[in-house]
This record gives sequence, structure tokens and C-alpha cells, in this order.
Amino acid sequence: MRKVLVIDDDLELQELLKFSFQHFGYDVYQAYDGKEGLKKIKEVLPDIVVLDVMMPEMNGFEVIEELRKDPELCLIPVIMLTSLSHTRDKITGVKLGADEYIVKPVEPYELIARVEGLIKRYYENVNELTRLPGLLSFENQIKELISTEKNFYVINLDICNFKPYNLRYGYEQGDRVLKLFAGMLRSVVKSCGNDKDTLYHIEADNFSIISFATKVEPIIENIISLFDTLSTQIYDEETIKNGYFVYKLNDIEIKSQLLKLAVAVVTVQEGKYTHYAEVLTFAKELLSFVKQQVKQTNENKVVQK
Repeated sequence: MRKVLVIDDDLELQELLKFSFQHFGYDVYQAYDGKEGLKKIKEVLPDIVVLDVMMPEMNGFEVIEELRKDPELCLIPVIMLTSLSHTRDKITGVKLGADEYIVKPVEPYELIARVEGLIKRYYENVNELTRLPGLLSFENQIKELISTEKNFYVINLDICNFKPYNLRYGYEQGDRVLKLFAGMLRSVVKSCGNDKDTLYHIEADNFSIISFATKVEPIIENIISLFDTLSTQIYDEETIKNGYFVYKLNDIEIKSQLLKLAVAVVTVQEGKYTHYAEVLTFAKELLSFVKQQVKQTNENKVVQK
């Protein structure tokens, strides 16, 4: 069930929107001022936020400004509501990152139609499990950077042996591992990377980072170090002791290596590549090579080209 957070100090409108959203199957969360709303966003992780402009504590502009600064929350779609029809207020909201703008009085069916459209668009570009931008956003960013001839790194990461892990421990536990790993990557990018660095969830066990850091080594070292500390959270004691796990496929027991990281780092310098597809192809090929190295050695591997 999709979650919508309505942040508005108008109690009558809150009740109207709560009734309307629940009628269409949404889980509805409410906050009555900007400060409470920002706190609720972090607690609830809604699929969309409906945000009033004029509120006590923090106004809507201040809320969205803080929201867009948070790497975990910045992509959540926001519809802003206002009693003001001034063009400058709409411009301010859009500049700060509002996805839609509706002038009160609100027509619930119109609002819900816009909400549904934004959520659909959101999950076309964002991984629903980790809330990270996906392949399309990643490719578009590479395309834009190549056209501006900027220097950067593409760090591709793959959790090797993840499919056998799912078969052994179940998909729910596999999802938990992905969320743990995504959280760990967020932490490393924030502490070791550049302010402009972006993390992507490409597909199931494959993540990417576009980094503008002067040196990429601290990022890689911290990722591998933290990944190795996950063992106690993702395996039982017997598996850790044995150094492998056993899963079943077609009623046949198969021994698998533990989860390991394959890391392929592509250094993109001005003039080195003329088309974004060259970067994507080389990065994919390099990651495949590193995954083979992991399979042969049963160790985390990093290759930079």
C-alpha cells in the first residue's frame, strides 16, 4: 500500500484529504507544521509528500529545501499547496524541487490523479526497495557528464553469490541484505566522497557510484571494510565458522562461497571517451571480469582502469 504524508495546518483540509486518499487505498500520515512534517518524512519514508506552503515552525519552502539536501530522501516527490496564486511562489517552489504545484481550494480527485502520476514516474526511476535512483538515472547522468567533458569515476559494485544466498536464506532476507548494503554505501559516500557524488541501485545485486572525489581509494577501502563487518548480521554462526553455505536447487544440495564484493572502477578523463555508451560498455565488461576474479579466488576484488 502506498504511503502519502500530508503536511498542512488546515485541520479541515487534512480530514478531507485523509478521507479521499484512504478511499483510493493509500496509507495516510499527517503532520500539522513544517518541523513535525520533516520529522515524519524521515520516520515514515512516504512515497509522496503533499506539502502546504504557509505553516508555523517551518514553512513549506524550508521543508523542501531541507528534504532535497538529504541523500536518502531527496528524490521523494512533493506536491506543494498554497492559498497564494502569485507566480513568484510557484517559481520558488519549483526551484527548490517541488514536482507539482496546486493552488487551493484543492479538488481531491485532481490531487489524487497527480499523486498517482508522480508515484508512477518516481518508481520508474527509483528502486522501490532501497529508494536509490536506478539504471535510467545512471545512464542519463553519464550521458550528461560526457557531453560536458568532466572528469569523474564510475564505481560499479556487485554482490557476488547473491542468487545462491537468496535460495538459502529466502528473498526477504536477501532484501534485508540489499537495504543494509545500500545504507552502508550511503554512509561511505557521505563521509568519504565528494558532495556531488551520487549512488545508484542498478539492479538486484548491482550498485554504482559516480564520484568526483580527488582520490577514489578511501571510498573503496571503506566499502570493503564495512562490507566484511556485515557477516554477523547476514549469516548464522555455523555458516561463518564453515566459510560457506549450502543451498538447494532442484532438490540438489550445492555448496556456495560466502557473499563477496566485485568492484570495477572506471576513470573517466576529459577526451578519453567520446560517447557515453563507451563508458557504460567498458564499465559493464570490467565488472564481468572482476566477478570472474572473485569466483576464482573467493575474495573481494577491486580493479581500476
